[in-house]
Amino acid sequence: MNLVLPIWKSPARSLVTLFAASMLAILHQYLFFGHIPGISVPIFVMFFYGFMLMFAGDRLASYTKFNGLLSLVIVMLSFTYVLFDNIFFHLLNFIILPILIAVHLTVWMGHHTRGWFQTGIIGDTLLHLIPRTFRHFPTAFASATSSVSEKMNEGTRKTVRKVFIGIAIAAPLLVFVITLLSSADGMFESFLNAIPNWLDQITYSEGFFRLTWIFIFTLLFFGYVSGFVHPVAEKKEDESKLPMIGASEQPNEKKSEDDNFGVLSLKLDPVIAATVLILINIVYVIFVVLQFSYLFGAWEGALPEGMTYADYARKGFAELMIVALLNFTILMTVLLHTGDSSRLLRRINHLMLYILVLCSLIILYSAYSRLNLYEEAYGFTYIRFLVHAFMIFLGVLMVIAGIWIQVKRIPLAKCYIILGLVAYVMVNYAGMDSYIAEKNMERYHLTGELDENFITSLSVDAIPVLIEFSEEYPRMNHHLKDRYLELTQQERAWPSFNYSEYKAEKALSHHISGISAAQ
Repeated sequence: MNLVLPIWKSPARSLVTLFAASMLAILHQYLFFGHIPGISVPIFVMFFYGFMLMFAGDRLASYTKFNGLLSLVIVMLSFTYVLFDNIFFHLLNFIILPILIAVHLTVWMGHHTRGWFQTGIIGDTLLHLIPRTFRHFPTAFASATSSVSEKMNEGTRKTVRKVFIGIAIAAPLLVFVITLLSSADGMFESFLNAIPNWLDQITYSEGFFRLTWIFIFTLLFFGYVSGFVHPVAEKKEDESKLPMIGASEQPNEKKSEDDNFGVLSLKLDPVIAATVLILINIVYVIFVVLQFSYLFGAWEGALPEGMTYADYARKGFAELMIVALLNFTILMTVLLHTGDSSRLLRRINHLMLYILVLCSLIILYSAYSRLNLYEEAYGFTYIRFLVHAFMIFLGVLMVIAGIWIQVKRIPLAKCYIILGLVAYVMVNYAGMDSYIAEKNMERYHLTGELDENFITSLSVDAIPVLIEFSEEYPRMNHHLKDRYLELTQQERAWPSFNYSEYKAEKALSHHISGISAAQ
């Protein structure tokens, strides 16, 4: 897959790329400097991809189904800043989204790129993200001075470039050092006060920080895209191991029929594996048998003597989760790193793995039921919601691994990566705040207990549920009025637009107007 753009054959390609990088940096500071992320996120993601395709499109490999899936995930995560107001996911996506974009671009147009399901892709992504980006910083200065340097001899040209690089490096350092020295020494501060006031304004004004922002991100954007076009370490890499993905070459999708993670070369002896599995399964089977005495009976009141529902729910939950994670680690280790064995020994190991999966699922169910009881006793929170989701996710991973024991045709690594991406997007779009509010309302109807402080601290995604609940719980109106005042005083700049906040403010305005009219 190749785009055809005349800029790629132009001798001014580097200079035009630098100019576009500066425009993108200007847009970046306009959208994000002093603004809460909102609609600005998907807008910038769109322009960033346009920038990468425009100036590194000749590095494109064939567009695969995984590229399409990852594109959809990136778009959906970027729109969470518009559709939802959950600060937890906003902060988490602030980290996850750039990582996914970096991986996507590396898979799509990276140099010497491995298959997307191989762990080596992480190293490729970091290679493009850090060393190749920073190595092209001098290229940016060279491009900026190219039109002038053509009229100079080679020695003068090199000297001028070095001077510009030195100035660029020294400028932020000077500001930082001068600030420190001024604070440390009164005489030095008095000397600086004698300098015209415009210098002080340049040093500390908002305009200075905006220009610094633009300067830094211009270098980052230019260096990043240039790292794809001209990988500095290209000739130093071992070309005998990894085929290069050029402009017309295909990505390395069929490196090996073995689609596993394949990082560790260490092989586990099958006899050792069987011994470990048999011993650990004996313990798990005994545990599961004992669990059945009150695991399923707990819902009917058949708890161990002297134990309340809250004690049952709290006791051992963390330990069970750790055991489940440990079991998953053991399962994957034995599946992926056990050496060849006889047919009988292989069957024994498979049987032990099936028992391990079954016991792990029962342990997960036990932990899940304990958490349900705990929520009924103490309410629903963010952490408990996420733990629920993680337990379901871990259970699905174990089921897939259990199927893979017998059906090796299943691409395990690909399934896990795709499932992880889909699950993360689903959790983002699950409406966590609304769900938590609804479950706490149900708990209130059953027990009459409600944590007002927590309920009213939920994001504005829960406002429609709280408005509906206020009809039977009038004390909620006081909190809703406070939340309305907060929303009306928030920033109104369009880059921070959030549909959930807009919808909540409209609903609160209508609700409060109705209350005032009724009074």
